[in-house]
Order: sequence, then C-alpha cells, then structure tokens
Amino acid sequence: MESESRNGLWVWQDKFNQFASTMANGKPWPKISIVTPSFNQGHYIEETIRSVVMQGYPNLEYIVIDGGSTDDTVGIIKKYESKITYWVSEKDNGQTHAINKGFERATGDILAYLNSDDVYMPYTLRLVAELFSEFSIDWLTGHRSHLVNLNVNAPLPTATVKFNSALYRKGFHTPWLLGWNQQPSTFWSARLFDMAGRKFNEQMQCSFDIDMWFRFAAFRELAYVRATLALMRQHANQKSRTLRLDYTEIEGNASNYGFQPLITRKLLVWMIRIPLLRKLARAILGNPKSKYIDWSPLESTWRCFEKNTF
Repeated sequence: MESESRNGLWVWQDKFNQFASTMANGKPWPKISIVTPSFNQGHYIEETIRSVVMQGYPNLEYIVIDGGSTDDTVGIIKKYESKITYWVSEKDNGQTHAINKGFERATGDILAYLNSDDVYMPYTLRLVAELFSEFSIDWLTGHRSHLVNLNVNAPLPTATVKFNSALYRKGFHTPWLLGWNQQPSTFWSARLFDMAGRKFNEQMQCSFDIDMWFRFAAFRELAYVRATLALMRQHANQKSRTLRLDYTEIEGNASNYGFQPLITRKLLVWMIRIPLLRKLARAILGNPKSKYIDWSPLESTWRCFEKNTF
C-alpha cells in the first residue's frame, strides 16, 4: 500500500514548483499561512506536508500543531522542519484548540487550514494568490473533491457550487439543505478573519468550520472557483464520518445564529427544486446571487461574474 500510494500522488515528485519573482500582474506574492493540526496521523501526514511545501510557494508560512502523537508523526515533521515555519508537539484540547493555536501565530494575508490526512493540488497556492489579487475577494472555495482508493481524485458531481451570504445567514447552506463549502478547499483573508473574531468555536467537535462560515457570511460573499483546490481524504476513521455531530451542533444553535425556522427552510428548498415554484422561492428570498469564477478559453483568463444561486 505504501509503494502504491507514493507512486500515485503528485506530492512524491522530486522537484519543487517554480515561481516568478512577482505575480503576472507585477504585484508581490501575498503571504499565505497554512495551519495543519495533527494527532497520530503518521500514515497520512507526510503526503499532507509535502502537498504544502512542494508547492514551492515563495511567501509561505506553514504551521503544524501536533497534539503529542505517539506514532511516527513527529519523526515525519522533523524530516521537513526546514520547510515548516513553526511546529510543536504537545498535548492540547483537541482539533479545534490546535487550529486556534496555529492561527495565533499566523501572520499571512491569506489563511487556511489543512487537516493531516488531506492534500492540496500542485497549483493550489499559486491559483489562490492570483484569484485573491485579481478579483479583490476575501473568501474563496473550490470544487468539493475527495481522495479515494489508491489516491484517486474524485470530484463530487452533486457538490454545491453557488453560495450566497444571505442564505448562509438564514441557515440554508447546511449539509442537509442547499449544501456548504468544503473545508480544505476554502481560503480567506486575514481581514475577514479579524472581522469574524479570529477564533474557531472550541465547544464544537465537528462543525466549527461551518460555524466560522456563518460568521464570515455576515461580512463577505463566498466566491466559488470551478477548480479542485484540495482533496479531502475518505477513510473509515475520518472524524466527520465517525462522530456525525453536524446536525446536532448546527441546528442546536439555530436560534443563536438567527436562522429561519427549519420547517420554513425545508419548504423553500422543496420549492427551489420544482421549476414552476423556483421563481416564487427566488422572490421570497430576495433573488440571491452568487459569485462564480470560471476559466474563459477564448480570453485565456479567469473571469468572475454573478449567477442566480438557484
């Protein structure tokens, strides 16, 4: 399995990606801070680390917060410590606490966290930097994609690709209604993080990322780019798969978030899926628009435009 894994994933290439001294528009490469929380993920973490450092991104701040792993995780981290800005291995209070510890040290213009079993694509940081600069966005996500059997990239054909901040605030962008943005594929600006309080909710075990998206939605629209930015690994011990607390954590806080009643949201989602009622649902919800970024082959450039959310 180990040899098959190493032969199948781009991170096992020998050379770092190469970058020009500035972006194509002449601007300097923004600092990107990536935080990786880990605990006993020695079987996967080397691929995760390499997917970050082998980007060759010229202005990278990479922070690894390990919770005191007892497997070979620390040895793997040490193998790459010359490419890691900061790392520590010590007991913590769980994943969310580790992520917050990492972001306390992060000084980048663009931020994200990558769990220790997920990976970026080889072009991810370059593309993220260029899109943030070109379109002056504060919040970006890519297509929901998974890493499956023998490291196959499996984009989800039914993934949500259109998002709207008002619908987020009303409670429609949840896994059981209109869908949400995939965590490892999501990047945000430091200024947006500051606006949202710069700290993930440590009372949540599974939904602290979605909780942060709700907070982001109070300030900025989420832009979607039609590209795979990251792969979330699917395996039997995946935390979200084993705990399954999203519904309890989110709907249990629906009144605090200011969501519309669940029965109202379900009714409107049902209307959205029926063509004859869709226009009425749009009118009720204020004709929500989504920010969409796509590649134009005729112009050989990325274009950002608005679409109807549904």
